[in-house]
Amino acid sequence: MQNIAESQPVILIVEDTIDFAEMTMHILRRMGIEASHTVSAADAIEFIDSQCPDLVLLDLNLPGESGWEVLKHLNESNIERHVPVIVTSAYSDSANRLVGKLQNVYKYMIKPFPPQDLMQAVRQALRLEEA
Repeated sequence: MQNIAESQPVILIVEDTIDFAEMTMHILRRMGIEASHTVSAADAIEFIDSQCPDLVLLDLNLPGESGWEVLKHLNESNIERHVPVIVTSAYSDSANRLVGKLQNVYKYMIKPFPPQDLMQAVRQALRLEEA
């Protein structure tokens, strides 16, 4: 397995289920990547505005405002570059997937999913895959 040695990407995990967030952080650490974690849309928006992450792993079902509010903020903010978003959700209906596409979601992953699928999606989103 190849580690990321150059500059560490800034990854934000927005997930209110602590077990799932910890599992995701463990998978990323196996890839040589550290990530930050928030449990609410408000905290995620604050992090995005201050850190401008390279990638956001976003649950849609959050306490208070939903993950859709985070996507709306990313699409409407004055961030200098596009931030890819991988939605990790238990919502499997086609309507949510369609809205995700319209909101510029990089990938929509339905929980639960194999760790290898997440690793591949992260590599692709960060453009770490070999051509």
